[in-house]
Amino acid sequence: RQRQMCIRDSIYSEKGYKKVICEDAALLNEYIISDSFSETQINSRALIAIADGVGGNAGGELASRYILNQFDKINIEDITAEELHQFIENCNTGLLEYAKQFPGKENMATTLTGIILLPDTCYIFHIGNTRVYGLQGSYLKQFTKDQTTYQWLLDRGQIEEADICNKNEITYCLGGGNLKYATGICVNEYSPLNQCKRILLLSDGIHEYVSIDELEDFILDDINKETMKEIADNARNNGSDDDKTIVVIDRM
Repeated sequence: RQRQMCIRDSIYSEKGYKKVICEDAALLNEYIISDSFSETQINSRALIAIADGVGGNAGGELASRYILNQFDKINIEDITAEELHQFIENCNTGLLEYAKQFPGKENMATTLTGIILLPDTCYIFHIGNTRVYGLQGSYLKQFTKDQTTYQWLLDRGQIEEADICNKNEITYCLGGGNLKYATGICVNEYSPLNQCKRILLLSDGIHEYVSIDELEDFILDDINKETMKEIADNARNNGSDDDKTIVVIDRM
């Protein structure tokens, strides 16, 4: 018999400075949230994700929403990591075809990072540079690795080159007009994440501009619209003109 699970999910999303539309979008089961706030309690399984439309390619908002909308076709109850990986590959193939309908936006692209929470385990799926953190004691542990030029250079020990590169430049994404960009899709089962008191997802418009100390202060406090907006304001004050999305998950 599976144990019962109760989840509280808080999502805060806002469009970047001087942006007409928010290219970030968050998914909670079948609901898509963008440029708004949502707080929901769930008494069963949960699928939570952030898709961050790639700003350098026209149509980022179309790409992020297309990908998240595909998840209404998946049954996560008994899914395996291999099936989830194949599903995301199929979503990417669909996105490449979908993009051909929009002249000038054939290279639309998006990152995708999310988790599937089940009573006895969880999965993380990831491509791009949105981050998943778990709260362990009073510290945040990062469970994803940024797929960026910056991280690639760091991994090669090229510290000086990393310091001067564009830290937000991603190496993998969905779409982009070519199948090769999706070869970085990662899907892993992470049972230890189930033991975390809180789980945090952040798009790069937040995590590149807010220190880990500030994030730990935030995650240990009450989570509500005001405290989430405060973190977004901090990112903007530190120079973030990008869209910003924060998801906090409490397992109760």
